[in-house]
Amino acid sequence: MILDDQVEKFYTLLGYDGRKGVDDLRRFFPHDYDLNEIGHDTMMDFIADNPTLHGALLTGIAIGQQVAASIRPVLLNAKFSENIGHFAQQKLGHFKQEQLCVALLDAQLNVIGWETVFIGSLTSVQASPREIFQRVLIANALGFMIIHNHPSGNVMPSDTDIAFSQRLKQLGDQMAVPMFDSFVVTYDSYWSLSENAQLKCPA
Repeated sequence: MILDDQVEKFYTLLGYDGRKGVDDLRRFFPHDYDLNEIGHDTMMDFIADNPTLHGALLTGIAIGQQVAASIRPVLLNAKFSENIGHFAQQKLGHFKQEQLCVALLDAQLNVIGWETVFIGSLTSVQASPREIFQRVLIANALGFMIIHNHPSGNVMPSDTDIAFSQRLKQLGDQMAVPMFDSFVVTYDSYWSLSENAQLKCPA
């Protein structure tokens, strides 16, 4: 819903009587300005009343609604491993089965999405790079991190964990969709493979 004072300012900025612009709009749309609820005939009648100004207003409203719909909330910033580590502990540390999640990142390393990709057994999870990259690309994220839990309470990554993370890092670099880190979490601790220099593939 667009407020009357915003509409008035819009018309005033275009050199039109702002108050009259609001009155014109209210004449056609007496309740609110949600374009999803405006009939096509009503919209065309409103534009025909003043094609330049009224058409520009409806275009502006439509653009604003599209922009608002595209803005994704920021869960946290992942520049520091401590932030993502503690967040991941809260999300995954208490589960009795292994789960692998992907944290979707924007250009400022804000976490703009968090998705569970795989759920495994008490001791392992079978993960596919294809599924992970598919989630990242669909979200149009700049890059990602992966996080999985160890229900055993042992936070140390296994050889399989390290090899899989290194493979993802390598694929991400090749696709220009970087994987910034891989975490293992338990109920009381976390482990960053990046911090511990375990993401670099052996020569």
